[in-house]
Amino acid sequence: MTLNKMISKDFIKSFILFIFFTFPFLNGANAQNITKIVRIVSGGTVSFNFKSLTEYTSGKILSNWSRLSIQYRDTSNTGGDGTSIGWRILVRSGSATIQSDGAAPDLPLSTIQIKPTTSIPGTIVNNITLSAADQIIVEGVDPGALEVTGEIYLTYECGTITPLIRQQPDYYFVDLIFTLVEINP
Repeated sequence: MTLNKMISKDFIKSFILFIFFTFPFLNGANAQNITKIVRIVSGGTVSFNFKSLTEYTSGKILSNWSRLSIQYRDTSNTGGDGTSIGWRILVRSGSATIQSDGAAPDLPLSTIQIKPTTSIPGTIVNNITLSAADQIIVEGVDPGALEVTGEIYLTYECGTITPLIRQQPDYYFVDLIFTLVEINP
C-alpha cells in the first residue's frame, strides 16, 4: 500500500466519523433555558418622610415611585427548567419587621402596601400588604417562543391602613426582594 492510499483511507474514515457524530447535533444544539431578568430602573430607594399630623394619621402615598423592567423568555421544551406556562413577579421583605435605626420599636410589615401597574398586556396585578413571605404582584402567561418585556410601576402606601400616629419618630428601613419566576405545569 502506498502512503497516499493510507492517508486517503484514514482521511475518509475520520471524515465519516466526524459527520456521523456531528450531524445529529447540528439542529438540536441550540436550545436555551428560560431567560429571567428583573431590573430596577428607578425608585430603588423608597423614603417616607412624615412631616405633619395629617401624614401621621392618614399615611403617605408614593405613586408610581419604583419602575421595574422585566424580560422573560422560554425557548426550551425539555431539560433544565422545562416548559413553563407563565411567569410571576414575587415580592417579600428581607426581614420580619420594618427595623428601627435607633431605640424606637420596630414597625409591623403591614404598615406598607404595594400596588403595581404594568405596561405588559395580558397580565394580572395584585395589590399586597408587605410580608416576609413571597407574594405575587404581577402574573402573565407564556407567549411561546416570543419574549415578554415591559415595565412594572409600583406605588407604595405607608400608614394608610395602620396609622402611625402613636409610633416614635425614627429612621426605619426594610429591604424588598423582587423575584421573577416561571410557572410550571
